[in-house]
Amino acid sequence: METKQSMDCILNDPSAKSKPVVPKLITVNPLNIIIEPKSGQIDKTLELKNIYPCRVAFRIRTNGPTRYTVCPNKGFLSIGEKTMIRISMIDGSKYQSNHQFIVQSMPAPGDFADRKLIWKQPNYLGILTNTRVKTMRPGLSLSKNGGQVTSPALSTSNEGGGARSPALMDSNESLVTPSVPSWTKPVSSIDHGKFADNINDLTTQVKKAIAEKNTRASEMVSVVNQIKSIEVELDRQAQLVNEMSERVKKGEIQYSNLVMHERTLRADLERMKNNEHDPSGPLNY
Repeated sequence: METKQSMDCILNDPSAKSKPVVPKLITVNPLNIIIEPKSGQIDKTLELKNIYPCRVAFRIRTNGPTRYTVCPNKGFLSIGEKTMIRISMIDGSKYQSNHQFIVQSMPAPGDFADRKLIWKQPNYLGILTNTRVKTMRPGLSLSKNGGQVTSPALSTSNEGGGARSPALMDSNESLVTPSVPSWTKPVSSIDHGKFADNINDLTTQVKKAIAEKNTRASEMVSVVNQIKSIEVELDRQAQLVNEMSERVKKGEIQYSNLVMHERTLRADLERMKNNEHDPSGPLNY
């Protein structure tokens, strides 16, 4: 059984400096995703490119699995291949400054087709790269250390007793619908006077809007999960198609051999008939 490793251990491993240098497998662009301060769905893209002299597998993990969808979140890249990853934030108003992504990559055998099962196989080469992709609001400056935010309001320390971000998780894990906020304090008509009725009406409208929003979010989560199930089924069907193609190739080879054998037999029979009816053949007295 595969042990799920906390991504914080990867990001904040104190012994990372003593480890040998790992070759770079892929490039990720950009390393900072700008999240506009608005509500509703926000779509962004990442470009991944294989710069390693062999096929590689990749997967994308995030510490906000209930806030983002990533498509595709796993896959393969052949030598020099590029692919575009779509990252969608379900509701921009739920953005937090510690949201980030980790793009993992490792060498993959050329005949391995299951993009999920490969991450459960032993990594015999011991090569695994982790590229951090941060999120930020527009207008923040970047530091020189690979897209880290330098704004004092958003920057946090990962050393010593500093704050640490939540463990990152696969973006295809089950999404959870945000809970409806509780309205524990009713509006008092004494405090607001003539505006009390309007405030009560607005409060009711807000509650209805939140309930409708959560219903739509649940429907979106269901659709996303269905899409991921379809992707798994497509991977399985693709593997079956490859197996059938190999069988067809073998059958074609066998058929060609049989046709050549038939031609040889027909030639032999024709030659034997010609020998029987040849008048110049030997006479029997």
